[in-house]
Amino acid sequence: MLSRQQQEFRALFRLRESKARDVARAINRLKACLLYFGIDYSSNFEGYISARVITWLRKLKMTHEAGVFTLKKYIDELVYQRNELGKITKALRSQAKKDYSMPYKCLLSVPGIGFTTAIGLLAEIGDFNRFKDPAEYCSFLGLIPWQHSSGDSIKVKGIQPRCNKHLRPLLVEASWISIKNDPSLLKYYRKHAVINSRHAIVKVARKLALIAKGVVQKLQMYDAAYSPFPDRGLVAQ
Repeated sequence: MLSRQQQEFRALFRLRESKARDVARAINRLKACLLYFGIDYSSNFEGYISARVITWLRKLKMTHEAGVFTLKKYIDELVYQRNELGKITKALRSQAKKDYSMPYKCLLSVPGIGFTTAIGLLAEIGDFNRFKDPAEYCSFLGLIPWQHSSGDSIKVKGIQPRCNKHLRPLLVEASWISIKNDPSLLKYYRKHAVINSRHAIVKVARKLALIAKGVVQKLQMYDAAYSPFPDRGLVAQ
């Protein structure tokens, strides 16, 4: 059972997730508007719309007032949603440093784990000690295979479909970053990628999750030379 403080911290984290989706939608709507008006923006931006791009967009000349008003509203909506996301992110960072200072620092020391993943783990899991069994913990994250039992037969299927939907994608994304920054995790990935590269990154995500659990429980920074966080005993994938 999560404490009231933990529930409110989780709610703030999920609010940020929702606001990030609002920002993505605002970007897509703005791009759709530009395409509708036949404005080629490819030479100015492809992914992130910076302040420089916003300035360029505001200087675009439209033929009629209706077009000027429409484009302005799409730009204003993106700027507004971004500002709101910034406020929520600032509040989350402040809360993490205030109430979870050491666990937060320890998580950030793990290769691949940045602000969003660290905050997500602290918000969604709360007390890491509530998971006594590594398999139970990894099942919660959706990082172990799903077993289907029928009579005496047990079939191992894909990864667990029922899981915390907020954390699994963050950990998989963090794993791609981790193998670029940590030789031991890259070696672990290559070892399993020979068989199946898609399954290999899930294995790295599982190992990363166990490392995250370990550094928080022990309140120690990650050290690649000493890794007391094995994933032995889990179902093979």
